[in-house]
Amino acid sequence: MDNMSSQSENPLPLPRVQGPKLEPFQGTASADIQFLEFLGSGEDLDSKVWKARIDDHIYALKVFGFQNWEFLEITTGACIMYPESDPLHRPDPIPQEFIDYLDPFNCECRAYGRLKQERREGLAVRAYGYVLLTWEQERTVTEALGEEWIDWENHSKPLNCDGVFRDGRSIDTNACALVIVKEYIPSTTPWTASQIPQMYNDLESLHALGILVRDIHLYNYLGGKLVDFSRAWTMYHICLDRSTALATQRARIEEPSKFEEMIDIWAFREGVGISKPGALVKWHSKQDADLGIDPRKYDWKKWED
Repeated sequence: MDNMSSQSENPLPLPRVQGPKLEPFQGTASADIQFLEFLGSGEDLDSKVWKARIDDHIYALKVFGFQNWEFLEITTGACIMYPESDPLHRPDPIPQEFIDYLDPFNCECRAYGRLKQERREGLAVRAYGYVLLTWEQERTVTEALGEEWIDWENHSKPLNCDGVFRDGRSIDTNACALVIVKEYIPSTTPWTASQIPQMYNDLESLHALGILVRDIHLYNYLGGKLVDFSRAWTMYHICLDRSTALATQRARIEEPSKFEEMIDIWAFREGVGISKPGALVKWHSKQDADLGIDPRKYDWKKWED
């Protein structure tokens, strides 16, 4: 594809809500981008990933679709307590809060922002900032996905992430598509058996930093590193603060249980033996003390003015 320039004026770190944020790429949130190869699949729900060249460097660009706050409210946001059940009787979150805390782009920005704050960026594949695509860039990427994704007659602008990037039902149709610029990992191997103990240590380190990943599976790892935070909850987070006790316990159990399931399936497919960290298998008791580090205990207030 041809090189194209994204544009932005005076971009700010995102999202515009209390807590960690991701800086604009190169300070401008714009770039001359040459899209080289689509790296994902049609089954990708939250984003589409591309191999791309910017200033003679190769990156992985994660292009996000636009989310509907009502959908976020009834899916992920369903765990939030009703005001009458909340000991503090806090009102229901407003629509913008569902976007700020649950939109996949914002989830990634907040997780990577926390890693930057704590200088622990090595715990995952690195992110270098966000970019705002121009309409030309967005249209080119949409067309490159294939004719089955395109209906320009009914949708004059690029669409949403279900194969398209926007649907225009409940979003600002003039908004730019959002991209996170990430380290490109050429390996197609998710990990090796020897990397598994460190991978679980890294997961626990993320929990210690107030990050609950919530999407542990084979395709979210490359070379032993986590590559996806699009469903992560990062303290402060309304779902970690205002969920019911049962929902919080389920979310915490899922981290080690999904990790163990993931490595078991991989080991079976590869026909290799693996050694499971002792801290990992404790989750079977389902006791709070055996679920690893509780992300809610992270001192997020130390970063507040």
